[in-house]
Order: sequence, then structure tokens, then C-alpha cells
Amino acid sequence: MNFYVDSTSMERYRFRKIMNKKNLYKLLVVLLVMLLAGGYLYENWQAKVYRDLYEGYTTTVNMTTYQYTIHGSKGPIIVVDGAIGESPLQRQRLVDAFEGEARLFFYNRPGYGRTKEGLKTPREVAEDLHFMFIRFGWPMEFIFLGEEYGSLVMQEYINLYPEEVLGAVFINPMGKALGSEEMQRFEQVRTASYPSKEGLGLFGIPRLLQNYGIMDFFQSVQHLEEEKEVYANLHLSKSFIKTMKSEYAFMSTAEPIPIRFGALGDKPLYVITSSLNASRFQQEDFARYSSDSHVFYVQDVVQDVLLERSEDVGPILKDVVDQAVRLANRRR
Repeated sequence: MNFYVDSTSMERYRFRKIMNKKNLYKLLVVLLVMLLAGGYLYENWQAKVYRDLYEGYTTTVNMTTYQYTIHGSKGPIIVVDGAIGESPLQRQRLVDAFEGEARLFFYNRPGYGRTKEGLKTPREVAEDLHFMFIRFGWPMEFIFLGEEYGSLVMQEYINLYPEEVLGAVFINPMGKALGSEEMQRFEQVRTASYPSKEGLGLFGIPRLLQNYGIMDFFQSVQHLEEEKEVYANLHLSKSFIKTMKSEYAFMSTAEPIPIRFGALGDKPLYVITSSLNASRFQQEDFARYSSDSHVFYVQDVVQDVLLERSEDVGPILKDVVDQAVRLANRRR
């Protein structure tokens, strides 16, 4: 049996086939746009949720609004300045270890939490802290604890206002190595994954992969499960990455901060580092700020000393507090 299909029917068939393909493509494009839009909204919502984990008050100094918290109501004031990307988890570990024995002052550098964005140099931040403390009406006597980038602010404060410092603990200090080849390598290693996280992170893809257990971007970070979730979501947020990049870039390009030998006299000072970092970043020289100084070494594999070695930091800080208070009382 023979069938005859006229040319008009064939053309209509071809037209419908083309239109079906076009509609399919349009549908796919619409679905893709909807997914990207949903991912964008999810990313910004989650970023705000985790940014708001940084609680506290705000005050404005030199046109910058700083967010800060104070834990404790008696005893000497310990000013804590953490590493790049420090999370509330690290702060809480220190609070738990020091409860009732001192007042812990935490603040967010520009770009973290609800502190206004815009990089300030460590010296500018140290000056802001000085005027902030005057505004609070506090006795201008402090113990400082600074880790990594936070050690830069602490070092500048000691250089500017040594008479206000009762004692100090440097953790993995970086000031003498700023702008060096070692610091540039340090920055490259720490920021190598940022371009992909930033690009895909605009639509929440890394956060989705992390939160649903498809990929783990922070395998080397040893936290409990709930802590890992907080750490990962903070470090995948666009504004958080932007601030961390700015601080790493500063460390790799800035001029070294000079060490004022003997600036603290015989006030207690500890340097906490590892054998590897001590040689890479010339960290043992920071002990020369005081004639009563000690260097404490942790394992080379430890990076986030405040979080991973709180069992070491707590006793050392308590010892510095006890010595500083006794020394200050003898001189009054």
C-alpha cells in the first residue's frame, strides 16, 4: 500500500518540530534562570544569617562603626584580636576557658560582622581602639592577645601606647615578615580557592554543595559537626571572602612593622608559635619587646591556635594576667 504525503503537511510537521525544540530550549533557559535566581537569594539569605552570629554593640570612631562585645564584669581587660576569618566559635572557646577571671573585649575589624566595610591599616585600627577605650571611660591598662593578622593591630598598639599595655600574648605574629616572599607564598596558599568560591558563590552553589554533604571545601579543618557548619558557611560568604582577601593582600604587600625592643620593659609577654613559623616569619624576635618574655611552641600542623589549642592558650593567658596584675599593683 502506498501513502502520499503532500509538501504542505511535511512543512507543517517540520515547523512543529522546530517549534517544539525552541519551546524546549526556552523552558530550559527559564528553568536555569529560576535556579540561578533561587541560588542567589539563598546565598544572600544564608550569608546574612551567619554574619549575624556576630553579636554585640556598636560604636563609631573616626567615621568607622565597630561592632564589639565584652564578656565578664570584673578583673583586668583583655583585648582579643583574632586571625583572618576568625569565627565566633574561636571566641567562645576562649570565653569558656576564662569565665569569671577577667573581662574579654572582642571586636570586629572592618568588613566582619556588622563593622563597616573598608580596609583600615593595623595602625589605624589600633588608633581607633585607643580612642574607643577613652570614650568608654576605662582605665587605660590592658592585656593584649593577638593572633596572626590580629597580632599586627596588637603590635601597632604596643608601639604607639606601650604605657597602656600591662602584658601581651602574641600568637603566630606576622608583623616582621610583611611583604616578604614567605608572606606572599602564605597569601597564595590561603587564597588559592577564592576565585572559584567567589564565582560560583554568587549563586550559592558552593554553599549548597557544602551544606548537603556533596562536597567538603574545608576537609583540613578539624571541628565538631555543628562547628564545621558555622565555619564553612562563614568562609563561603562573599563579603567574608572579600575581607579576608583584603587582609591577606595587605600582609603580602605592606612594609614590615618594626619591633620596639624593650618597649614593655619587664611586663610579661608570651609568643606562641610553631618551630616552622618561628623561622619562616622571624617570630622569636617578638620576645624582645620585654625582658620577661617566653616562647611557647605548638605542633607545626596547628594553624588556628586559638581554636585548636585553647588548652594551651588559656593557661598561658592566665599566667600573663596574674603576673601583670601583681606587677601593676606593686608599682601603684
